[in-house]
Amino acid sequence: MEIEANGFMKTRTVLLSAGVFVFLGLLAVVSITRRHTSTPANETKIFQVRGRVLAIDATEHTIRIAHEEIPNYMPAMTMRLGVKDLTLLGQVAAGDSVQFELRVTNDDSWIAQIEKIPSEPSLSQVTAATNSPSLQELEANQLRAGELVPDFALVNQNGQATHLKDFRGKAVLLTFIYTRCPLPNFCPLMSKNFAELEQRLSKEFPNQYHLLSISMDPEFDRPEVLKAYATRYATNSADWSFATGDAGSIRFVADLLGLYFQKENGLISHDLRTALIGPDGRLVHLWKSNVWTPYEVQRRVRETLTGSQDIVAR
Repeated sequence: MEIEANGFMKTRTVLLSAGVFVFLGLLAVVSITRRHTSTPANETKIFQVRGRVLAIDATEHTIRIAHEEIPNYMPAMTMRLGVKDLTLLGQVAAGDSVQFELRVTNDDSWIAQIEKIPSEPSLSQVTAATNSPSLQELEANQLRAGELVPDFALVNQNGQATHLKDFRGKAVLLTFIYTRCPLPNFCPLMSKNFAELEQRLSKEFPNQYHLLSISMDPEFDRPEVLKAYATRYATNSADWSFATGDAGSIRFVADLLGLYFQKENGLISHDLRTALIGPDGRLVHLWKSNVWTPYEVQRRVRETLTGSQDIVAR
């Protein structure tokens, strides 16, 4: 009986060991399969695009271009596109017809190459929607730091009326977005930055700030659309409102801050504006691009609320 028992135990041990090896083998196969079928986290898409240069901003490292349709990605639009190679800024001038390479990752987009090409009638037509409003007129009439920001009325993601005066006594950070924006370093970046600011400011200044994201696309971005969009970024609706309204109300707020936006081919051609409004309702600072960081804005908010410029951990 003892011999039989020992034989049974040995057989059981062998079976268990074999089972473990089979299980580990299956895990290895699953792991290898997952690695093989996974998509690169930040794959770069490359597009060859034609368009017409409208303006060059050496300070912001951008070229404003009215471009033709990018098949399977974006309709004909007018965009302020960034460059990483600053020598590209000197290779073209306003009015030039150009061929350029647009590179897009999950979190960035930029012009990688650009060259002047002979002008064609089709390239002249892509600028038709950009003649009004004038960028110069918008910037000439925008509010300046220290000026009182007039009250305005919008509707938040919960369908409730929202006034700027509702946040008097708090530091207000206001930016513009629209939910269908295709370029990752435009509206999606503004929302990601605001999400990080919400985390930072809720720890340092609870109940002393408010974030306000205003859609430039009121026809599509109705309250229910903004509410679904908000779940991707915000953790507390008491601190962060996503707002819409009628076209006139949106235009009023945009004009206060010199924001250019224009409907083109079903989407919105636009620049970027992010404003810090003090507890007294006056404009503190206006960022005109996407190069600001949550850390930088947090310092501005701290200075506005306390007068301190102490550095905190990034």
